[in-house]
Amino acid sequence: MTETKRLNTTTSKEWLNLITEFLSNGNSQSTRAISEFLGSENKKYKRDERGSKFLIPKNANLNYIAINPDLEETETDKPITYLAFSGEKLNLKLNFLTELFPNVELVENTYDGGIQLFFNPVDNRFDFKAVACQIFTDYKSLDELTDLNINGISFMFKTKKIKTRAGYTMTE
Repeated sequence: MTETKRLNTTTSKEWLNLITEFLSNGNSQSTRAISEFLGSENKKYKRDERGSKFLIPKNANLNYIAINPDLEETETDKPITYLAFSGEKLNLKLNFLTELFPNVELVENTYDGGIQLFFNPVDNRFDFKAVACQIFTDYKSLDELTDLNINGISFMFKTKKIKTRAGYTMTE
């Protein structure tokens, strides 16, 4: 647990390694526990107007965390189905991601622009089944995608891959 406590103080490659290990070996079975560990509920977003529960991150390098399912106060705990992190100081690099997830597809996001980096399948030691990053930079103007700073990442826990206008997602 000491290692995972650093999740809330570190950034970049170390953070990516810690969060992926945290989301392995059955640790994603508790939406409530993960929510409480990573942040506190952002009351700015009203329950009936949101698709995910938004957290104010404990890690100051992050701007927000979104988690599903969005549990009611009276609901019992459920396994996590989706977890997203975003922050200008996160600064992930493509090679950090491809070291952990070598299977990557670039998919055009016709819904709101840019491209999606979709990593699937992932190693079965992880509880999640896919990882996605949205990039809104004109990637064609870059010398290499490895030059990008990736400031957001989503972990998807369902098993069936489907294509949408925004790229791929995972469902049951």
